[in-house]
Amino acid sequence: MNGPSRLHRQRVSNRQPIGAQGALYTCVAALLLGVLFAQAMTSIPHLSITFDEDLHISTGYSVLRTGDLRLVEDHPPLIGLWMSWPLLLSPHVPDPWDVPAWAQGDRRLFVRNEIWWSLPIDTWVIPPRIPISWLALLLGAFLFRWASEWFGPRAGLLALAFFVFDPNILAHATLATLDLGVTCFIFIAMYAVQRLLRRPSWTSLVIAGVSLGLALAAKISALIVLPVSVGLIVLWGLKRWRKKLVVRLLAYLGVAFLTLWAVHLFDFGPPPGLSFPLPAPTYWRSFLRVGRHVARGNPAYLLGETYLGGRWYYFPVVFALKTPLPTLVLIGAALGMTLPIVWRNPRQRWRELVLASLPVSYFLMSMVNEINLGYRHLLPILPFLYLFTARLVTPRPTPTRSGPHHVSHFTFHVSRLTFHVSRFTSHVSRLTHYSLRIIVVALLLCQMIGTLRVWPFYLTFFNEIAGGPRNGYRYLADSNVDWGQGLKALRAYLEKQHWPDVRLSSFTFFIRPELYGVQATPLPPLADAPAVLPARFNPSPGIYVISASTLRGLQLIDREMYNWFWHRDPDDVVANALLVYHVPERAPRPTWLAQCAVPVTPLSPEAVVEGFGRDDLRMLTFDCTQSWLYPDAGESAGWYVLHREAAPGDDFTQQRLALARLSFEQKTPRAIPPLTIFEWNPREAPSPRPGGILGENLWAAPVEWPPVQAMTDGAPVSTPVPLDGPLVFLGYEVTQEGQEIILVTYWQVTDTPGRPFSLMGHLVGAEGRPVAVGDGLGVPWDQLQPGDILVQRHFLSAPQDLPAGRYWLQTGAYWLDTMERWAVLAGDEVGGDRIVLTDVPTPDAAVPVWPDRP
Repeated sequence: MNGPSRLHRQRVSNRQPIGAQGALYTCVAALLLGVLFAQAMTSIPHLSITFDEDLHISTGYSVLRTGDLRLVEDHPPLIGLWMSWPLLLSPHVPDPWDVPAWAQGDRRLFVRNEIWWSLPIDTWVIPPRIPISWLALLLGAFLFRWASEWFGPRAGLLALAFFVFDPNILAHATLATLDLGVTCFIFIAMYAVQRLLRRPSWTSLVIAGVSLGLALAAKISALIVLPVSVGLIVLWGLKRWRKKLVVRLLAYLGVAFLTLWAVHLFDFGPPPGLSFPLPAPTYWRSFLRVGRHVARGNPAYLLGETYLGGRWYYFPVVFALKTPLPTLVLIGAALGMTLPIVWRNPRQRWRELVLASLPVSYFLMSMVNEINLGYRHLLPILPFLYLFTARLVTPRPTPTRSGPHHVSHFTFHVSRLTFHVSRFTSHVSRLTHYSLRIIVVALLLCQMIGTLRVWPFYLTFFNEIAGGPRNGYRYLADSNVDWGQGLKALRAYLEKQHWPDVRLSSFTFFIRPELYGVQATPLPPLADAPAVLPARFNPSPGIYVISASTLRGLQLIDREMYNWFWHRDPDDVVANALLVYHVPERAPRPTWLAQCAVPVTPLSPEAVVEGFGRDDLRMLTFDCTQSWLYPDAGESAGWYVLHREAAPGDDFTQQRLALARLSFEQKTPRAIPPLTIFEWNPREAPSPRPGGILGENLWAAPVEWPPVQAMTDGAPVSTPVPLDGPLVFLGYEVTQEGQEIILVTYWQVTDTPGRPFSLMGHLVGAEGRPVAVGDGLGVPWDQLQPGDILVQRHFLSAPQDLPAGRYWLQTGAYWLDTMERWAVLAGDEVGGDRIVLTDVPTPDAAVPVWPDRP
């Protein structure tokens, strides 16, 4: 192949001479890798089994023991094989042929049974985690090498130091999962590609092909390396290899495929959907299975919403919240340094293309993905980002004085001036460079402190934007917060508390908490728990420990099952992932349940008993678009239940609910419609009578009297105004929107109504004739009891041709069966059969006319 490329020649100037100084850099790098390994090894024993660890371990182990790929389902087996070999040294791990589910080929049944769970769980979970931490060391070593080759050994140490103290790297370097492994092999594959382009040879081509094959054998998501690497080779080879490009490209791909096939033990057979055999049918089966999974989507939680599928902004938000702030600052600084250089120097663009092609492609692919499971799906871009930021400590060239010795006197002075200006600029640049180094060191210290503070639960790291690891559950779930790793910490926590009973909802539903010494009453989704949380609208008193992931509905048949807890801050947080709630006895004990019947009554009596765990509640319904009800005058506790479509954005409804506390939300239609539940507690809520109620300067008068006569000759009254019926008038509010006047009247029940009635709301003219009528009652009369306060909204739409003049509002009540109005009492006497409230301006009146008040 051709000799060293221009890209290679550009790197030579950045290298430090090999010798004592080079050995020193290598020793420091080895020390940093030792720190990484120490962090991983001290963290691993503190972590309980996480989601899918059992599947990856058992799949790899079964292949090693039997040479059979029947349990390989979602991803190629390379990482599983690598992590599971320590189990071959254990005499206690069961032989796959002795497990009944082996014949069925179901990997979940194969490992999630009493044969495996009867073993001490750490004996087969901890050993496979250690080889994964070795892959982290390998990844760190390649990062140091690549950064040193491109930007010098100081840059290599910078990239490695931030990598060593990255909590997201450490989180997955301590678990027997695939994410750290695929990150390692993707980075190595891209390193081999750039080395092939920098120093082309058949040896480099074979190494690049093997590296690509290993990446493809690590995880299906590594397929992104294939088009990226081929694209780079084609762009580079069109000018240099020309006619040999196709042959060498085929050789590259052929070596990669042979490597992939070798990892699959050279299996040969018909892939799914085909009748003829092909090499590596297991890989194609895994590819199709992952494709179906991606198309189907997964439940995810982001910023207060649990949903199925993907959101394009999920991974940008995850990256912003879980990447350490010092790293974000470094990325910004590196961008600020790189963009002007690339803009001015086209020769630099090729290097930046090689560096940015994979992480940018991977990030964009993640954004359009329907699987939003966590930061771990961004892990492969992290080493590239640290490589990108390494340039911040690249040595700056020092200007030298050069030029011909024989110049004219004028040219000599101009040259001297130019030289001094250049030296001044150099000093400023050097000062800036030293300042930048100090800032970089300070950022590294900040990242070290932030990472060490979250030890050993690196998975739960969140930066200061999210409020730190303890608040991460507010924004994200799943492997971002709780993947099941906190059961050992929970055991230690409960041992200190000595609580007689704890109710536990754990994300790793497939194991019994007792395996880690946690004694608790199981809640969904754990085995032996009911399918749905009992009394989920009104959980019974006790101590609840709920996973941050199941809290958001993941792994549950009802994703909003624990929504009651969403609206309360936990009393404590264990391992930044398990939320502790002390649910006290209700004081005062709720006695009623009032439901808005528009558009439908959300809960049947059976659903009330099932959801609230109570069958002794006073059941009420009302039309919340025109009325509101305060049972017992708001002096007793209870709940309001509204359909989510009931009066959305209506100020009337929102004003009433502002005095209550949101208790539960169900956004998804299920056996019951979408609803919201508000809890009314008289100790927390003020009187249901807002201060804007008007109740003075009222008049009781017969209906025959014109309003002016009623206000001069009628009986003055003030609230509360008794009527000759089971109500007392408490006051009113008035608002006007264009041609419509909204009158809101307040009433209190003094006796049990014996017959249907209605509440009157009229707009009358000077002669006393109504010009707009808004009578009605939005609460069933036979549900009212003494002490209840009801609020009625009267819509009074004035005619378009209504002439300007004086108009008055009046109210009252009447029996519906006889249309007989109730007498209004003024003291011990009857003052009339209506209450005149006030006059109102009409839309055509420039200045409202107010009557003289006696």
